[in-house]
Amino acid sequence: MNQKRISVIIPCFNEGKTIRQNIQKIHVFLSNNFEVFEIIAVNDGSLDNTLSELEAIAKELPLKIINHEKNAGKGKAVRDGILASQYEIVMFLDADLAIPIESLLAFIAEIENGHDLAIASRFVPSLTILRPVLWYRKIMERIFRLLRMAILNNWNIKDTQCGFKVFKASTAKRIFAMATVNRFAFDSEIIFIAKKFGYFIKELPITLQNPPQSSVRMFFDPLNMFFSLFEIRLNDLKGIYPWKQAPDARGKK
Repeated sequence: MNQKRISVIIPCFNEGKTIRQNIQKIHVFLSNNFEVFEIIAVNDGSLDNTLSELEAIAKELPLKIINHEKNAGKGKAVRDGILASQYEIVMFLDADLAIPIESLLAFIAEIENGHDLAIASRFVPSLTILRPVLWYRKIMERIFRLLRMAILNNWNIKDTQCGFKVFKASTAKRIFAMATVNRFAFDSEIIFIAKKFGYFIKELPITLQNPPQSSVRMFFDPLNMFFSLFEIRLNDLKGIYPWKQAPDARGKK
């Protein structure tokens, strides 16, 4: 059993149909592989029964709940969860378990090998896809990837947007304390800050089962993500990501 202690953050928006079984899967896996862990579910203003499901789960097994009465965005949900976490390794993953929790041990191994964060990637060798991505999502993902690389001048990291990332807690809290993007482009900001401060990043292939439905809105969210990339660039020019806030960064880009 892994001696590391881990905090697992689950952002939730309208996940009422599956959140109970998925948190139970996460809990079983963590119980079998970690002596100490916590699960933090962040309800991001869900319009269905997600909150009541989380409250019912919390009566059955240890679960911390952070509730946003109004939808604030996935980035804000993940940020609040990470800043409320308490253990030396912290991760977040999507509530639909598109990337199964069983992938976690390979990511933990990279943290133990000296990386500051290990991130899931769809653009490195050995990716396994169990269910193909929706056609329009695939187009959106590829366009955004090119824009992200060009606007943020980050050509080394192949994929910032997979919802499965594992951090040293000290790294995560310094990065997220500076983060400003609340919606889907928040991952790009997190990786931009990590690269700026010289943190060691490892991209790992995963098994991916794309959900048949998506909470991404066809037109509004890609537009929001596009403008968020320029917001990140502007933040950097304005000094919103100051080096002095990351004293243990490696200083190596």
